[in-house]
Amino acid sequence: MFNSTHTLVGFAIARTGLDKWVPYATATAVIASNLPDIDIVVAPGGTAAYIDLHRGITHALIGIPILALLLAASMYPFSGKFWKTFSVAILAMATHPLLDYANSYGLRPLTPFNGTWYYGDILFIFDPWIDATLLIGILAGRLTPKIRRLAACASLGFVLVYIGARMELHHLAASKFENIIKSTSGIEKWAVLPTPVNPLAWQGMFETPTEAVSITVDALRGVVADEDRYTHLERSSSSEIVTRAAETRGATSLLRFARFPVTRVERLRSGYRVTFLDFRFYTDWTRRSLACEVILDESLHVVKESLSFAQYIN
Repeated sequence: MFNSTHTLVGFAIARTGLDKWVPYATATAVIASNLPDIDIVVAPGGTAAYIDLHRGITHALIGIPILALLLAASMYPFSGKFWKTFSVAILAMATHPLLDYANSYGLRPLTPFNGTWYYGDILFIFDPWIDATLLIGILAGRLTPKIRRLAACASLGFVLVYIGARMELHHLAASKFENIIKSTSGIEKWAVLPTPVNPLAWQGMFETPTEAVSITVDALRGVVADEDRYTHLERSSSSEIVTRAAETRGATSLLRFARFPVTRVERLRSGYRVTFLDFRFYTDWTRRSLACEVILDESLHVVKESLSFAQYIN
């Protein structure tokens, strides 16, 4: 989730009464709710380093308690109450991986013992309804201190109900999308992913050996577009060219991360262009995606490679 959501969750949790229970609870909760994203420090190392390490150990079952202990130790000189501060930190910090798990980017909770990605597919990475609800609750408590605790509890309660409703809507959308899946042969994997703003609109996605397809699905009405308006990307088959390109640093990182990997090979005058992309991040109208582009010469030596979240797809 966006850090705005994590920050507002931290504020709301502190306002439920924890700020009266231990000094500096608000600061502790806000820092704790964002601290797992400290792995952003690897970003200057490039996109490959970022996708290799983001949402790993600092978001894992083993990492969260360690970070909470470190934060409690850092806040202890101000609060004077280590274990109470730790309790606030672990409570607020635990919401971070839970919210991150809820979207389609995914989470690796068993790092470093197991690098498997898990996906909740319930919330888009930024949900304006959650942010607006939490912000209203915080502002209401600010303007009317007498209801501060009630407003915080009510906003958090609404968010939980909203997430529960989205879980049911996801189930409905998946059921409708499955009807298409049953009539399509050769499907290797499929999923129904959240979209921004509209809780009824979902993105049905599947892969066959030859193509990746994305379809807009309404949780109540089913598929809302004709087949000629589906988003399609052809997938190139395996070859020596693809194998050589896949050995590069960027391609290796992307293929470990990609949930719906698509490979495309283009013949150039003096070699080949191989593009590896994750179809989750592909936007048809911009033709951009998280992708790695590898240029090979006629002898299949790597001439150039680039990995970006906004790579243009030919």
